[in-house]
Amino acid sequence: AAVVRGGYGMFFEKTRLGATAGFVSPTSMVFSDSFTAAFPTDRADPGPSRGQMPTNPYLVNGPVVNWALLNAAYPPGSQNRNTGTVYLDNPDRRVPYIHQVSLGYQRQLGPQLSTAIDFIQSWTRDQLITFNLNPATRATTARTGSLSYTDLYGIAGQLGISPFRNQVLTRQNLGEGRYSGLNFQLEKRMSNNWSSRISYALAAASSNFENGNQTDTNPFQLLDDPRLDLNEGPNGFVRRHNFVFSGRVQVPRTGGLTASGTYRWMSGTGITIHDTTYDVDRNGQLYDPLAAGEYCGAGQNSICVDNVGGRNGARGPNFQQTDMRFGWRLRPFGETTLDVYFEVFNIFNETNWSNPNGDQRSTDFLVLTSLFGANGYPRQGQFGFRFGF
Repeated sequence: AAVVRGGYGMFFEKTRLGATAGFVSPTSMVFSDSFTAAFPTDRADPGPSRGQMPTNPYLVNGPVVNWALLNAAYPPGSQNRNTGTVYLDNPDRRVPYIHQVSLGYQRQLGPQLSTAIDFIQSWTRDQLITFNLNPATRATTARTGSLSYTDLYGIAGQLGISPFRNQVLTRQNLGEGRYSGLNFQLEKRMSNNWSSRISYALAAASSNFENGNQTDTNPFQLLDDPRLDLNEGPNGFVRRHNFVFSGRVQVPRTGGLTASGTYRWMSGTGITIHDTTYDVDRNGQLYDPLAAGEYCGAGQNSICVDNVGGRNGARGPNFQQTDMRFGWRLRPFGETTLDVYFEVFNIFNETNWSNPNGDQRSTDFLVLTSLFGANGYPRQGQFGFRFGF
């Protein structure tokens, strides 16, 4: 027996709170009694960049803050002009959406054995990307170079205020992306006291945005040109390969012992190899991907990567983990049941790392410093009981 299946869908994204939080937060409005102010307001402090203490009067000879001077300039409880990043909503903002098609084939190979293969393709449209209404031009390529701002639409003049001294951000529907996935599965259903499944996914995804969380920034904007073609690259969350093997065994003559487990191996996610020492395109953003080639970190737990250039041109560490579960089902009396189980996560104590820092200027460039998410921790175990009646 065989089955052929397919489908098409158009799905609209919900508006995430993160996408609109900047517009309604008092800390990001034009005037506020509470906002984040950087010193200097618009570029990196040249002091720490040279290994020295901060040079700004509010922080001179830091890390102690000069509160007397700060309170004199910004009296507590008073409303002041926001010298930090300002957010303005976009009246033309639309809800992002996705077109998706799928085509699959499944065939029975035996009484308890089947295989399936599915192809999935999707297209993301109108994804929200942050656009700077007050972009900067840096005087030099140095990270501490002074910035001059261009109010693209004369917003400050329309509001009757002095020019903005920092970014003025909004969200625009400029993002587009594509995903292609090929999923394979071989499944043996429960018989003769055991069952198992092998699955493998081959995926490719690219876009002109990073994560699709409706707050993506665009580090390549130059004045009024988004230059999103330069931001085209693999998605930061996609894994090229994803292999999973799972199974369950009922152990005979053990009074109801069952053992089950899952093994997963995934290839790494993308890393952008860049250097914030310079602002090569002088657009005020310290984010310029480095050329293709091999790059290596230095010191303990450092790695080397092959970089093809551009955003997410390198790949981080792979992931693998094995989880096991052992359980007994007892029948104390009548129809009642008592399940006792013991679970071990990452039973072989594999070390799974998060992506390292891809900034060549950083002292921990390509050095593994943190474990991967909630599933990347060392071996853990837990007992459990469940009473059924």
